[in-house]
Amino acid sequence: MIRPAAFALTFLTLAACNVTEYYAEGRSVADRDRDIALCEAEAVSAYPPSIVTLYTPRIFHPGQTTCDAAGNCVTSAGYWEGGDPYSEDVNEDLRRRAIAGCMGGRGYARVSLPVCSSDQPVRASTIMAPLTDDTCVVRSGGASMIVNP
Repeated sequence: MIRPAAFALTFLTLAACNVTEYYAEGRSVADRDRDIALCEAEAVSAYPPSIVTLYTPRIFHPGQTTCDAAGNCVTSAGYWEGGDPYSEDVNEDLRRRAIAGCMGGRGYARVSLPVCSSDQPVRASTIMAPLTDDTCVVRSGGASMIVNP
């Protein structure tokens, strides 16, 4: 079984290659950011955080008996492994899907684009340009902008 922390690390490593953003050609970045905030607020209102404690599966390893040539046997004790607690927000997936539905209803699609290389000249724009084969994402101070170099 993959533990939650190991899964998250694997996912983040794979996701580092591309950035997924909400996109609607011709819409302003300010409109997109406002719409994300409104959709997030609606989703949190409909599906507030609900943190529960869960436990990793418990596995019992039975003891083993080993005998020597003279017939003397020794049995080791069995032991339990797992049962470690972890916290999970059971509404997180519902909120994520509610945000995606809300943004889709407002005309946005999720696009996965590469991050622009640091030596790549880009034209900043407050309007989301048409997607091309060269379209990439510039990240600055937590904000991101979809650009065509």
